[in-house]
Amino acid sequence: MKTDLKDISATRKAITVTFTPEQVSMHEAKLLKEFKQQAKIPGFRAGKAPDSMVRSRFAKDMKKELKQRVVSQAHKEGVAVADFEVFNIVDMDDGEIVSGQEATITFTIDIIPDFELPAYEGLKVKESSSKASEEEIAKTLDQLLSQRAEFKVSDKAADKGDYVQCGYEGKIGEELVADLVPDATMYGSQETTWEEAGSEDAPGVRAIINGLVGMKAGDTKEVTMEYPEDFKPELLAGKTAVYSLEAKEVREKVMPEMDEAFFTSLQVKDKAELLERLAENITNQKKQQNANAERQQITEELLNCVDFPVPQSGIDSETDSVLRDFMQRNMQQGVSKDDLEKHKESLHNGASKAAHDRIKSRLILTKIAEKEKIQVENEDFSRMIMIEAQQSGQNPEKLVKELRKDQNRINNMRREIILGKTMDLLLEKAEREPAEPVKESD
Repeated sequence: MKTDLKDISATRKAITVTFTPEQVSMHEAKLLKEFKQQAKIPGFRAGKAPDSMVRSRFAKDMKKELKQRVVSQAHKEGVAVADFEVFNIVDMDDGEIVSGQEATITFTIDIIPDFELPAYEGLKVKESSSKASEEEIAKTLDQLLSQRAEFKVSDKAADKGDYVQCGYEGKIGEELVADLVPDATMYGSQETTWEEAGSEDAPGVRAIINGLVGMKAGDTKEVTMEYPEDFKPELLAGKTAVYSLEAKEVREKVMPEMDEAFFTSLQVKDKAELLERLAENITNQKKQQNANAERQQITEELLNCVDFPVPQSGIDSETDSVLRDFMQRNMQQGVSKDDLEKHKESLHNGASKAAHDRIKSRLILTKIAEKEKIQVENEDFSRMIMIEAQQSGQNPEKLVKELRKDQNRINNMRREIILGKTMDLLLEKAEREPAEPVKESD
């Protein structure tokens, strides 16, 4: 058996394993013996049927099994014993494998390049305060009250926060906006829709949302919307549209009274306890956000500290994952598939860069984990299983049974645990810049 190695790129190699006709025949002979022992052929005792009859009756199965054995041997002798770390088998060409003939199997593989670890102790991390400010607490309280507000039909002019039933039609010159962007109806025309007057967060035409403030039922007006140069959909970018706007009904936003019934419904005794609860929730959210931000800082430090080529198959696979998640999120937010398709090239380039950095950071963290001898303990698995069960709403015992049948999933969990513990170690060893104190309002 002969093994040849060819460099395709800095991270990709081709390993060709060649078997002589005699070696292939040897595999076939062993296989034939096994089939003869197991075959049940009328008129013959086990192992006594003629070779030709066994080959004829089990030709398809023997051909499949011969290929599997030769390929497995080629992998064992060519890939498994290679003096480099295999990242992924990209392709395999096994050709035709026939007894008595030479067989050639070529594996195209991506490898993990050798690189020197950067100094990873004392990486700089800028801390952020997790304390809830008075402004944040007040804003959260307002959001809570708004969620429980009632909207009553009113004859008054709409104030910010009131809901207005309205209709509108937009034009750019003499051309209807609806004809320019038929898939984005909110920018064209609406016969009847509800908008929150003056909302800072609501999607839609900003000029209409702001223009509804001060309008009564039955009022009409024209509002002008100047779309920015980078606006999506592109056909509206840099254009100025005029909208004919009619208010049909105003519903006044009436906040709930903060009385005993209100506090009881929230399981607090009074306003002081409610504000304390809100501050605690805000603090917990900020702690999680800050933890993620610190991990990102560590990741960026590592990426900037060392340079090495990243396996292309990893980038390709991760790019697909990044793009899939991005498109799903945007379509859920109302972005049309056509708009995403128009920017396919730029989106792919951005996803590819993100994928490159993800794979690179994982390779660095994995090498640090090996050096630090970080291991996965039973309690690590138990903790991860409980978290996944809570997130998916599954019974933990059922999840464990599923995992026992899926080794790949277990391996992925193991890898994520190791990467997480390694990141925790780097954060523990990081050099921290204290957060600035939260400024309280007067």
